[in-house]
Amino acid sequence: MSKEEYEELIRQWHKDRNLIEGSTDKDQYLKLIQEAGELSDSLCKGKDIRDDVGDMLVVLINILTRNKLTLSECLAVAYDDIKDRKGKMVDGVFIKEGDS
Repeated sequence: MSKEEYEELIRQWHKDRNLIEGSTDKDQYLKLIQEAGELSDSLCKGKDIRDDVGDMLVVLINILTRNKLTLSECLAVAYDDIKDRKGKMVDGVFIKEGDS
């Protein structure tokens, strides 16, 4: 199945459960942070992170749907923002070229 097909199935799942009309961006953001905590726990414990990352994507797709956006268009905007960025990782922090 393509990522677009999964995204559409997830959008419909949210609609079928009243998670678009019956929720808010703020509610979904709080859920996203909860899921991020679960990802942090799995990373710290060396556990499989696929479910945690997937859960975060499910919540992000809810927020995208609410704002009439797609994952592909958000990735395109993000890539356009970073594609020419230069820099390096120093002590666990990415330092943009020119910021050092």
